Amino acid sequence: MGLLTASGTFSSPSPLPEAAMAAAPEVTMLSQGLAVRIGEHPDDLCLIEELTIGDSIWDLATGRLVDLDGIACATLDGAQLAEMGLRPLPVRTEQGAGWFALASSRLLGDDPAAARLCPSPQVFFRFWAEARILAEVGGRAVRLRNL
Repeated sequence: MGLLTASGTFSSPSPLPEAAMAAAPEVTMLSQGLAVRIGEHPDDLCLIEELTIGDSIWDLATGRLVDLDGIACATLDGAQLAEMGLRPLPVRTEQGAGWFALASSRLLGDDPAAARLCPSPQVFFRFWAEARILAEVGGRAVRLRNL
């Protein structure tokens, strides 16, 4: 037997423009200090480092919560990210600054400056979920990779 709810009970329109969601970068890891949306209201935020396995992240694409099946963290600098095939991207938010770790052969190429973008070690978190998530992190849409 299923749960019947009123239409729209568990969905909320995103405050982000449709174009921002369509152009969302695909992120492999997020640095400590970034806030992710964990509920249907735009102010339902949680710092990345406070999430645990079993917690949920709000998926903008489906308008529902998606459970986290796994979480890992590591302290990495730009050179270590580059060795993993990732590129750091600085992010400014209302809460401060943070980093996205992006995986893209287009972004990496043979750019020697990629390793110097993040010279000091940062704590990065990686999430595994039941599905790919279009999350809101620091007020912008990002696609969380599950690879």
